[in-house]
Amino acid sequence: MDAIKDSFDDWRTILVMALFRLMYTSPLKNMEFYYETSYISQEFSLDLNPRRIGEFLRKISMNRPAIKGFLRKFVSGSERQIVDLTHVFSLSENVISSTIGYNGDHECLPQIRLVLLFGAKKHKPSYYRFVVGSIKDVSTIRHTIEESGMTDAFLIGGKGFYSEENLKELESSNIRYILPLRRNSLLIDYSVIKAGDRSKFTGHFLFEGRVIWYYREEGGIILYLDESLKTEEERDFLGGEKPDLNAFFERQYQQGTIAVKTNLPYSEEKIYGLLKNRVDVEQAFDVLKNVLNADRSYMRDNYQLEGWFLINFVALLLYCRVYNTLLEKGMLNNYSPRDVLLHLSRVFKMEINGRWVTSEIPRKSRLLMEKLGINYV
Repeated sequence: MDAIKDSFDDWRTILVMALFRLMYTSPLKNMEFYYETSYISQEFSLDLNPRRIGEFLRKISMNRPAIKGFLRKFVSGSERQIVDLTHVFSLSENVISSTIGYNGDHECLPQIRLVLLFGAKKHKPSYYRFVVGSIKDVSTIRHTIEESGMTDAFLIGGKGFYSEENLKELESSNIRYILPLRRNSLLIDYSVIKAGDRSKFTGHFLFEGRVIWYYREEGGIILYLDESLKTEEERDFLGGEKPDLNAFFERQYQQGTIAVKTNLPYSEEKIYGLLKNRVDVEQAFDVLKNVLNADRSYMRDNYQLEGWFLINFVALLLYCRVYNTLLEKGMLNNYSPRDVLLHLSRVFKMEINGRWVTSEIPRKSRLLMEKLGINYV
């Protein structure tokens, strides 16, 4: 992680805390325990006392130029950046950026809005920014793109993001976008599908072995039809007990379709591929919320929260590094990043006659290390 070394004097503390977040989802109070019981304590001399960690987080967060310099190392070059937003729920009264809002379980909690830029090709996050939870989405996106210095960034919104107001703000702000539309949107014209004549479509392409037909309408609206998806949806709908046939007939022309509105000057095939890249962004948010448990914070104030999220962002980078390694080696069908971390956590160092050596390695862990090309001798 050369980017951390080049950006922060206390890079060792940041990296070790991020590692403990990734391995153990460690809260601040347990960082010292994991450090003292780890071989890392033999390599780095760190102070992870819980009281001093809080001050450390405030110290690094107050140096926003250093954080921006660190993050900008990940948005350099020509790679396209996907922009998306989520919420972090703060349970501290002193975090002034939080405002009341609802989470996915309809719990009313103080929340802060998080904007994330994600590299479309490298499959990893590249930039983030916290803003007050009540600020409108579009202005948040514009300012984050400007702060990052990224010129090739665009928004892929969720189906609930589209509205005339948001669209006007995106257009006036010159922000490029791909906005999925709800299937019952009045902007979508299903007449081509109802006609049942493939010659009426604009064209088709193959995506992961599936034939995707598409029809481009005026105003930047593209309607995609995936027959394989349609078959799956029909089977799911009709496979249950006593399916509602009237509802099925009413929606039959919508099944298997994906409609978007976009102002990107790309081909329909490229736009479809970028739309599918949003899965990577959703996975990053899922890791933050369900692997690192970073969507709820007990930090005492804004500065501590900013420093805490820097630690979690580095942990997310580490997670994506493991994920990309598994992807490159074709191992994702058999191992997840969590599997890798579990197996590697079973490798220990032991001291014998004043010399540190690697202890016996379980067979499954050893086989995984060999597949990953990790030298354990």
